[in-house]
Amino acid sequence: MSKFLGIQFTLAAVQYEGIHQVLDNIQNAGGRAICTGLSLVQPVAEGNGRRMPPLDIDGYERLLDRPLWGKRELWLRGYLAHEPDLELFAHTPYHPNSAPVPPELDRELPHKVLAEAHARKMRAYIQISPTTIPGLKAEDQVHYIDGSLPDPHRRVARQGCLNNPAVKNYILALIRDTVRHYPETDGLFLDWVEFTPYDLRDHFSCTCSHCAKQAQEWGYNWPQILHSLQHTWEALHHLSCQDLARIQRLLEHPSELLELFQSWPGWLDFWRFKAQTVSQLYQEIRQVMDEEGAKSMELGANGWCPPLNRSSGMDYRTLGRICNVLRPKLFTFHWSVLPRWYGQVLLQWNPQLPERFLLDTLVSCLDIPDSIPSRSFAHYHIPAPNEPHPAREETWRIKIDEVLAQVENPERVYVSAHSYRPLEQWKRMVAILRDSPVPGMWVTRYGYLSDAKLDALKNIWN
Repeated sequence: MSKFLGIQFTLAAVQYEGIHQVLDNIQNAGGRAICTGLSLVQPVAEGNGRRMPPLDIDGYERLLDRPLWGKRELWLRGYLAHEPDLELFAHTPYHPNSAPVPPELDRELPHKVLAEAHARKMRAYIQISPTTIPGLKAEDQVHYIDGSLPDPHRRVARQGCLNNPAVKNYILALIRDTVRHYPETDGLFLDWVEFTPYDLRDHFSCTCSHCAKQAQEWGYNWPQILHSLQHTWEALHHLSCQDLARIQRLLEHPSELLELFQSWPGWLDFWRFKAQTVSQLYQEIRQVMDEEGAKSMELGANGWCPPLNRSSGMDYRTLGRICNVLRPKLFTFHWSVLPRWYGQVLLQWNPQLPERFLLDTLVSCLDIPDSIPSRSFAHYHIPAPNEPHPAREETWRIKIDEVLAQVENPERVYVSAHSYRPLEQWKRMVAILRDSPVPGMWVTRYGYLSDAKLDALKNIWN
């Protein structure tokens, strides 16, 4: 029997193609489970609502493989399919967007999707992003070590701080609301419940007063943490070529890296603190689900791959004891642009640094080796649909193996493979995951699975 295969899609795909067509395509490819969101959409004029596919700051060339309303690029306005129970959100200033849903949209669609999947003997899941909060106030965002806040125009994940009571209460209320409205789902997958590191400065978050209070309650030496972070922040503002050379040497000689952490131990404690924050929140989410009578409902966690998961707080070892499923994300279109996103910040701080040398160092630090012969910012961007992603294929295997080595229950690791990539590279990714030790794969997402990619998935995975 083939390994487990699940495929994720938005309700927009069902609105356009129909439930039966979407599920027929997924089953024909060998899918045994589906996962969907809770947002109904309507096409709107360009510049209104949100672009589909999402821009993710500068993904202007991204296009869907499967058109929506006849287009591979369009703008959509979203509506929550159900009416949220606002009483659940009494302990937070935030609540889900409860804008009136146009009468032509079918608010029962999520229930119909789950029911049809179950009728076909498929598992059926829901994914939500509980840290993406409507109307999030500046003071409730993550804070950087210098007291600044993220630039809203440079954010992929617009998150609140996980230790902020207003944010945390919203997250737990949203879980209750979702479980109550969709008790028939087999499980919830949560996205962005971590300190997402899309920006170099994100590694210095969060240092707000709520994090300080929580860290001290847990026994961390917060002044020492701040001292280590502040030292590094200032050092990154005054880099030289000799510093870049030393950074590359550190990566090759662990003894020097150990010496660095001995000098600045606050970093190790900061990572431990973020990991404890994320794991504790997942534990509370599991408790809320159980209190709502959903003990049999699975809990799944999406997260960054190594090495960035250490800074994001995704401690797969601990989360493997809390969650039923762990989904490390092989989202190489983001890996393709991270060296430039990080590098542009460093070059802004240190305009004298050579662009190529800076990128060489960043690619090494991020552990995403590529074969680009002459590195420049122009080579690092969100790829166009038929443009190969530069990260080498052996990197996929290494990151999978590293996650598996971190967990006590490797049977809970189901890699989340993003299907936005050229066909030939998609075929290689499917084959690599098929032959890897993981018990299964979730494909994110259906909108980037052309008929040719679905056929390849069927032929290779099975």
